[in-house]
Amino acid sequence: MIDFTVYKTATGEVVRSGYAGSEDECLSQAFEGESVYVGKARFDQYLADGKPVDMPSKPDEHHVFDWTHRAWLDPRTMEDRRRALRERVTERRWEIETGGITLQSGVRVLTGKPDQDRITAVIVNADIAGIDAVDFKADSGWARLTLDELRGVAKAIGLHVQACFSAERTHHAAIDQLRTEAETEAYDISAGWPLTNNSIETQ
Repeated sequence: MIDFTVYKTATGEVVRSGYAGSEDECLSQAFEGESVYVGKARFDQYLADGKPVDMPSKPDEHHVFDWTHRAWLDPRTMEDRRRALRERVTERRWEIETGGITLQSGVRVLTGKPDQDRITAVIVNADIAGIDAVDFKADSGWARLTLDELRGVAKAIGLHVQACFSAERTHHAAIDQLRTEAETEAYDISAGWPLTNNSIETQ
């Protein structure tokens, strides 16, 4: 049996391969616009001058192979690039927003929406019950907090969350001003976020 590879005549793109009993039978496998290479070619190759050639390495996940020019091209528009950056910034904001903060007292608290709701509920219920202090289970462990201290924790979380959204908005505004691929590649999404460690007063 003889291996054959069918490829598009105009571009050299490999479309299928197989084997046949004779060379004539191999050559008969092509449809209109196709040619046959008598031999084995891989799908990561193209045919040039009737011979298989290895495709160049793919630069990154965004590139697609241009069979006409036989080169990898990045099809993303500038708006595609800006949108991707904005999405990465939003993901970063969510990570920092919900990742927790360490107060100057050393108490570390979580800052996700369920944690915010839990603290609010404790404050409301303690106030209704006339409780002056509560045993609070922080991310760093148990703490005895007065109601005013717990309000300070809620305030610190609120300031932290708002700072995260403000930083996200600032990033989005800056990204909207980017005009070249080089600017989008160089843009640093890690800058400008609020500190989360021993940086927030609770009073």
